[in-house]
Amino acid sequence: MTVSGAGLYVGHHIAFLQMQKASGAQLQYLPHKSGAPALKSVLGGQVMTGVNNLSDAYRSRDSLKIRAVADLERNAEFLPDVPTVKAQGYDIDDSSVNFRGIMAPKGTPQETLDLLAARMSEMFENDRVVKQMANRGSPLRVMSRDQVISM
Repeated sequence: MTVSGAGLYVGHHIAFLQMQKASGAQLQYLPHKSGAPALKSVLGGQVMTGVNNLSDAYRSRDSLKIRAVADLERNAEFLPDVPTVKAQGYDIDDSSVNFRGIMAPKGTPQETLDLLAARMSEMFENDRVVKQMANRGSPLRVMSRDQVISM
């Protein structure tokens, strides 16, 4: 079975490797330069399936059958009827989930780090940002700086 994804050693590839190991299936991973071409290869029939960004798959949901979410929890907001891979009996974790954040150079003063952390949280409280994220199929999972450090 051929499987597309957005590059080597990125979240898509990690999810693929976990699913291959957990299922024991013979799969062939075909990396692309980014998520859009990886999804297009699924939609165009060049591959049998793909590991794609949730937001990309969500926006193409009328043309796809989304089989599973590679996270620890089902995404009740966007895809309430799509189970996790783990719920389907495959032992995988959420290490393939693409967490995004803001970074600063080592040695950045603590007050600057605190300001950045506060502004990031405020950004995701903005109704316009929340609406845009929802319209694009991008679920919000805002984590505090301490939660990220703990993770």
